[in-house]
Amino acid sequence: MPGTVIHGPDSVQIEGRPGVRYWVYRPAAITGRKDVDDALSSYPLLVFQPHGRDAGQTPLVIALQGLAAPWQWNAFVVPTLLDMGIACALFDTPLAGERSLIHDQSGDVIRQVIPLAERGVTLTTPMVLAMGDAVMADLAVVTDLLRDRHGLRDGRLALFGVSLGCLLSAYAFTRGGLAQRLLGAIGHADLRLFARSYAPPLTPLLVSLPGRAVGKVLSLFLGRFPGAALAFLGVLNDLCRGGEVCVRANPMTYADRVDDSRRVRFLVGQEDHLVRPQDAAACAGQFHDGACYMVPGLGHGTTTRGPSFVEHVRTFLGTQLGDWRW
Repeated sequence: MPGTVIHGPDSVQIEGRPGVRYWVYRPAAITGRKDVDDALSSYPLLVFQPHGRDAGQTPLVIALQGLAAPWQWNAFVVPTLLDMGIACALFDTPLAGERSLIHDQSGDVIRQVIPLAERGVTLTTPMVLAMGDAVMADLAVVTDLLRDRHGLRDGRLALFGVSLGCLLSAYAFTRGGLAQRLLGAIGHADLRLFARSYAPPLTPLLVSLPGRAVGKVLSLFLGRFPGAALAFLGVLNDLCRGGEVCVRANPMTYADRVDDSRRVRFLVGQEDHLVRPQDAAACAGQFHDGACYMVPGLGHGTTTRGPSFVEHVRTFLGTQLGDWRW
């Protein structure tokens, strides 16, 4: 892709499994401010291949994490996939981990938005569309790199996403036609429903108040940085209303491009208070080959009883990719 620069690879290990790490720069216009966009255009890419399987016949999973969450939060999938004989690639999405203005691994979106505000950049709805386009282009760069440098030419490709990572993967899956399988954990593919479940109940009221009143109200609930929090809530509110930009950014706008040869599966918790399980089920039902599995005791990455979130995801990947095992 024009302007793309790739550094590396360097050796890396995740949970004792050897792999390689690249540093990728692919120019993306997300905020309209060059110094910020340069930071959001640079990201680490981690690649792991199973030992002993011919690369040309090795399936591939590309995994994306959730909102502001770094790739390290997906590290647990590496041994699971390698043991199945499946290659795995991980990278940061915009405003997450090393692909941000602060290399923060807390997963706190407000901490990521504050540096934008300090540089005069306000989080907006068009930025959501720009981030979706950026990640879709990144996935094209990653698949080309893995084909050309690692010999991963097998047609079996799955996109796996956690929470927002599911939404971003779905955008490339439906709009871009990338991959044969979309697998999502604690997420789904409908941007508007995602925003509605994520937004606090008072969001429409908060974003309608005068600035000084907003600051006082938000400081009670969201700490010392009400401006950054307000920008985030404003985007959620806009997405909930569903304007023209929201329609363009919503993966479900392009769901009719997904035929019955491509599979969609979501794993969600019955106790998830951020991503409503009924929304995920309704979303899955709009695909020819879509299904949603609801897990008792599972919340948004947490559990109140039974196996841990990590164990649930490992089982999910094992069942949904079982026919790709070597």
